[in-house]
Amino acid sequence: MNSIAIAAWVAGLVGFGSLVAGVALINVPAAFITAGLGLIGWAWLADKAAARMQINHKPEGG
Repeated sequence: MNSIAIAAWVAGLVGFGSLVAGVALINVPAAFITAGLGLIGWAWLADKAAARMQINHKPEGG
């Protein structure tokens, strides 16, 4: 993982945390809903990435 990828990952985490904190200042239950939706979206993206890695993986030999 290069430094740009790490910086993008950290920026995403900070942005998500800031979003949830800002919503919590308005309404705490809405912050939990926002956090839940964000985590569901992250899980969906991670699942898509994992599936793409399995499709692109070609075993060697035989």
